[in-house]
Amino acid sequence: MKVTTRSSYTVRALIDLARHSNGGVPVRLSEISEREGISHAYLEQLFNRLKKAQLVKGRKGPGGGYVLNRDPDGIRMGDVIRAVEGEEKGFPCAGELDGHQECPRRPFCTSHQLWDQLAAKMHACLNSVSLSELLKDNRKAD
Repeated sequence: MKVTTRSSYTVRALIDLARHSNGGVPVRLSEISEREGISHAYLEQLFNRLKKAQLVKGRKGPGGGYVLNRDPDGIRMGDVIRAVEGEEKGFPCAGELDGHQECPRRPFCTSHQLWDQLAAKMHACLNSVSLSELLKDNRKAD
C-alpha cells in the first residue's frame, strides 16, 4: 500500500465532507476544493473512486453534492487508502513489482521480513483509525 499525495488529499477531503455535511446535507466538491486548496477536477477523480468503494454517494441537481455513505465510525482509513491507491503494498519485496509480479529475490532475500513487517504494521494502523477519530482530533485543533 502506498501513501501518496492522492491519499493525503482524499483523507483531507473526507474530513472536510464529514465536518460540513451537517445532518446529511450534501457538500459540493467546489466547496471542498476552495476550503482545502485541492483542484476540483482532481477531487472528481478521487470521489469517483470513493463512490466505487461505496464510501460516499453523490446527489445530482440543485442542492446536490456528496455525503458519506456510512457512519464515520464505519469508515476506516485503510478502506479509504485502498479505494484510491489500490492494493499495492509499495514496499520492496513485500508486494508487487512491475504490475503483479512478486519480487524474484524473495526466496533468498535477506531483508524481505523487514518490508513485510512494515507493510503489516501500516495496514494495521490504517485499519484501526476511523474517520470519526480523525474528526475528533481535527476539532481539538480548531
